[in-house]
Amino acid sequence: MSGGPGKYGALLALPLAALASTPASAATASAQVNANVVRPVVLTATGSLNFGTIVINKITANRTISLSAANVLTCGNTTELVCSGATSVPTYNVQGTNKQVITINKNLSTLRNSVNGATLTLTPIGPASVTLTNSGAPGSDFAIGGSFVITPTTGEGLYTGVVDVTVDYQ
Repeated sequence: MSGGPGKYGALLALPLAALASTPASAATASAQVNANVVRPVVLTATGSLNFGTIVINKITANRTISLSAANVLTCGNTTELVCSGATSVPTYNVQGTNKQVITINKNLSTLRNSVNGATLTLTPIGPASVTLTNSGAPGSDFAIGGSFVITPTTGEGLYTGVVDVTVDYQ
């Protein structure tokens, strides 16, 4: 065996050289790109949620007091409760980008009695979303009402708390 590749080495080199010169198969794919650029959401509130005065006349069962977002009071549908006085609902203003849908999240609130520390749970009532009709000011308004349950053991006194509302783009 002398110093060359020999006849077998030359035969092996030929198929390897043919494979190296064959171009690799290439493929291309495209995907859609989207970027929705919007203004930041700004939320402000004016007013307060006020149920007026509720007189309890020997209540025998749980009764729901409800104040709609349109400021319509329902006073338990019974003679066991008498509701009087001025009521009001807060108005919220949301600003952002025109034609965007804004989700409105309303959280349960605890109302605490100023006399004895007893509590009521307020369930906020109002829209789940709003579609903005402009960009920035003046924004879109919505109102929030609420409801709570008076029980036979509900104590007298002023119950106070806050209504937490958050908004975000859908």
